[in-house]
Amino acid sequence: MRRAASVLLIVMGAASPALAQAGAGSFGVDAMLAPNARLGLAYYLTDGLSVRPWLGLGYAGGYGFYANVGAQLRYELAAGWTLSPYLSGSAQYSHSDAAAIVEPGAPGSRGGSQLAVVGDGGQFGAGAGLRYRVGNDMALFAEGRVLYATYPIGELKRGWTTFDINQRARGEVVLGFSYLFH
Repeated sequence: MRRAASVLLIVMGAASPALAQAGAGSFGVDAMLAPNARLGLAYYLTDGLSVRPWLGLGYAGGYGFYANVGAQLRYELAAGWTLSPYLSGSAQYSHSDAAAIVEPGAPGSRGGSQLAVVGDGGQFGAGAGLRYRVGNDMALFAEGRVLYATYPIGELKRGWTTFDINQRARGEVVLGFSYLFH
């Protein structure tokens, strides 16, 4: 995390002065602090419409190697304002060497539960948020979103601002900041 923060600060320091509003063709960097720490990119298709792809790689003791790739489409309702609400939709593909999941009451199981190994799956979500422009090139954001998974996610570990809705859905609060290159 220290390395990622250092790289982000160097990139921000080397950037040229920015204009007050994101325009078509602008790039940005998103740093999320919750539900877990990660960096993402942003590309503005128009003043208010952006696509935000990400790639996550890692290794967890009990699960082995994992990777995910996804993208968010975000539309800001008042892109030129200091405080702008936005809507978002996201999709993510995840892969893990072994993710053990207990499915309660699975058909054909004894004792009411069954251990399943899920290595691949998708998550789809929608959300709404608020972006607060701190300066010409920096903004803070907070977003609430609901995610649906193609596999039971009840037993998987997640960030500190997530909560379970049911076996395949969860809610999360995303907190972070963006830096915009013009």
